[in-house]
Amino acid sequence: MNEPEKQMEFDFAQPPVDDCAPPPSKRQSRAKLQAEFDDLLAQLTAEFHRLNETHLNGKYKCPVIEFSTRKTFGGYYQKKRHRIVLSWQAYVEHGWDETLNTFRHEVAHIVHLPHNRDFWELAAQLGTTRKYAANPIVNTRSPQKMFVYACPVCGGLVRRRKRLRNASCARCDRNYNPKFKLKLVQDNR
Repeated sequence: MNEPEKQMEFDFAQPPVDDCAPPPSKRQSRAKLQAEFDDLLAQLTAEFHRLNETHLNGKYKCPVIEFSTRKTFGGYYQKKRHRIVLSWQAYVEHGWDETLNTFRHEVAHIVHLPHNRDFWELAAQLGTTRKYAANPIVNTRSPQKMFVYACPVCGGLVRRRKRLRNASCARCDRNYNPKFKLKLVQDNR
């Protein structure tokens, strides 16, 4: 007996899975990242305009909003440049809610620079949920090497990141003097 042929079924709602597909190129990844970045800036600009209209009576000009990949803190406001700088690393690690909380905190600094009572009252009105954001971002850098030298006469300690060749204690003599030549006592490489 001949068995009926089985027909293949396709689910067109799901995209086909291609296990052999190459990973997205750097250009595609960069474009996706740029689109996410632009979307974040648009949302933060819209949030500033909303806060300005509802809580600040429209008095303030929109600051320049920037993300920094070098910063390891949540953000800061620069009065002279009228800009708010937020940490991209904090956004990646803590998400949108934390970034929005930090942004509102920095908007409050536009009106009140110091962290005084007026500042915290305005920050609460703007919707800042906490005084301080999530725990500080963990520094992922390895500890730097440190060389510790001691003066043989006064016992003073000198810490340096680079190894010294010929150096003497400046407390004992302002000019180089071999009598006060520093001795290496600790090498943390």
